[in-house]
Amino acid sequence: MVRVSTDHPDEAKLAAYHSTATGTQPKYLRLPTIHAEGYIQAVGVDQHRQIAVPTNINLAGWFTSTVTPGDLGLSIIDGHLDGRTGPGIFADLARLKPADTFTIDLANGTTRTFQVKTVQSLPTDQAAAALFSQAPGVARQLNLITCGGTYNAATGYDHRVVVTAQLRG
Repeated sequence: MVRVSTDHPDEAKLAAYHSTATGTQPKYLRLPTIHAEGYIQAVGVDQHRQIAVPTNINLAGWFTSTVTPGDLGLSIIDGHLDGRTGPGIFADLARLKPADTFTIDLANGTTRTFQVKTVQSLPTDQAAAALFSQAPGVARQLNLITCGGTYNAATGYDHRVVVTAQLRG
């Protein structure tokens, strides 16, 4: 599990990545409307008391302090917008639209389908409130998050893109 975030994650392509997910843990994410997909790493709380970010810009990170995506409750997956030399797995996350669908493959071979409800770009200081909020009437919610807005070398990005989705079916 990732417990340390870095400002310079690996940017190598992951042709030989080996997932450590087991059982009902999320293993792979597919976002077909924005042509994004990749493996999911387990992430915890990092050295800054924030959700850790994946070790590679091509990976997503499931916050293990939340439920498995599709289970009753709230689940969170984060991912990089970009790296120093190229786009990250969530480079086009802000282009998702309500009603778009995407899937999460679990390690046990089952697939769960989600439908986007909202896409928000929020100032960084407001993002946590939205990220950790469960929408009324959504029993099985998955929130996706990445950076957004304007980049400053000293402070990073000034916004976060938060996508709220619900399990279909």
